[in-house]
Amino acid sequence: MKRAIFDIILFIFVFLLPWWVTLVWAILGLFVFVSFYEFLISIIMIYIISVSSPSKTILSNPVFVYSSIIIFYLLVQYLHRHIILYKDEISHKS
Repeated sequence: MKRAIFDIILFIFVFLLPWWVTLVWAILGLFVFVSFYEFLISIIMIYIISVSSPSKTILSNPVFVYSSIIIFYLLVQYLHRHIILYKDEISHKS
């Protein structure tokens, strides 16, 4: 139930608040919930909504942006498995 409410708030944030507020909320979700795939969806939605016109820099290239999002997500999932604070929580859910 907590995750569903968190998801609803996240997707409301995507459309109503600045991108940086939504980003902070999505990153918080990454650390609170295990396998928080909604992070990927929300960040991609933010990118699609907020990009105005593509420029020639590497930072605005969609392939670079999507790759960075996925790498960040995988890095946080790796940290979940190796940080002491999360080991008890994950071992109880298995």
